[in-house]
Amino acid sequence: MIEMMTHEKAQIALPFILLVSGIIIEIVVAGSLTSYFASGSGFSERLQARASSVAYSGINDALIQVAKNKDFGALNPSYGINVEGDTATVSFQSSLSNGYYTYTITSVGIAGTRQVKIVAVAIVNDSTGQVQLQSLNEVAVQ
Repeated sequence: MIEMMTHEKAQIALPFILLVSGIIIEIVVAGSLTSYFASGSGFSERLQARASSVAYSGINDALIQVAKNKDFGALNPSYGINVEGDTATVSFQSSLSNGYYTYTITSVGIAGTRQVKIVAVAIVNDSTGQVQLQSLNEVAVQ
């Protein structure tokens, strides 16, 4: 009789162990997936910040170039810059009226798979070369 009870307990132990280990494996897999997706979204935010930073760097570089040479935008309608592996493409549109150049400067910053587009409008005095930034806006990338 005692021998029979031992066999019955052993037969119940195996399914119980399999059930508990299955639950533990599910918890581990769910935790792994959660941490993977959480870290992926953090990486995406870092790429977005890098793309934004390089786009602003493109605008700043363009303003420096225009301050040095007020005809820079007319001579170089588009150029690119690299900032630590990320790139910005800067383009100019200009018009001259009443002794002032109006430059619309567009910078598209690219970091990995993220793109950020920033548009600035600057007024440059034709005679003195003084540069005034009129607006600076982030717009949706088309």
